Amino acid sequence: MALSRDTNPDVLVGAPEANVGRVDVGGVRLHVETRGEGDPILIIGAADEDAEIYRGIAERLAGTNTVVTYDRRGTGRSDRNGWPTDSARHAGDAAALIKELGLVRPTVLGTSAGGIVALRLALRHPERLGAVVCFEPGVFHVAEGGDEFRDAVERAVSDHLSTHPGDWEGASDVLGRVAASSIDDMTSLFSPPAGKDWYAHRSAAEAEALIKGDLPLTGERFDLGAVAGCPLPLVFSYGTSSLPMFSQIAENLAATRGELPLALPGVGHSIFYHPDEAVTYLRHVMATRASRPNST
Repeated sequence: MALSRDTNPDVLVGAPEANVGRVDVGGVRLHVETRGEGDPILIIGAADEDAEIYRGIAERLAGTNTVVTYDRRGTGRSDRNGWPTDSARHAGDAAALIKELGLVRPTVLGTSAGGIVALRLALRHPERLGAVVCFEPGVFHVAEGGDEFRDAVERAVSDHLSTHPGDWEGASDVLGRVAASSIDDMTSLFSPPAGKDWYAHRSAAEAEALIKGDLPLTGERFDLGAVAGCPLPLVFSYGTSSLPMFSQIAENLAATRGELPLALPGVGHSIFYHPDEAVTYLRHVMATRASRPNST
């Protein structure tokens, strides 16, 4: 579904236009948007979350920072060469993008499956980064019952596609409903707040990218010893209105480093529904945590 940029409900009135372009990295051309000036921030979203979805957050940060958002390989306006692929290749794309844009040790915010990519980026390319912030990465193997949780979601999606071939939007809806089935007052993991249906419509247009690109990433394994020993500041966080599974993931990943995760009150899995809270959170992290060395 093609949607006008002007329909984004969280556009910041008076914000300058982004510098929009396409950057060649790793055999693929990525759609990239750059805003503002100052300490650099790179935002990595899930496969069904393009740069426009993070516009509200990026515009609010651009008053004090250089903010880069992009469509990951396989998503939206970026190419699909070599896609679907694993988190290592997505991390390689991000590292090459940082180099091509001349970003000096940026803070990286990775959300949802983008948090998986951001964590892989931290482990494989720490020399290019200043800090990495992972909000609700789907690293399910570190949570009690996480593998079973993921298997149940994958089975439900597979069953849907076996009877509805090519219905990626329906499969995405199944994923969201099955994942949230343990929460009585939540109809879907991705349910938007009132007045923000635009986000759900825009994500639905990238449902194939979510199912084929990101669902497999949630089955990847991480060496927790490597996470513990990563020389970068790593911050793990979750929303208090999200699935308990994600708070457990954040707690267990932070525990490998002798730290506690950060909790965002009232925020669910889709952090872009709450741009003001997201910006306050990220600025807090940059001010109080990003300059601190690994405590382990």
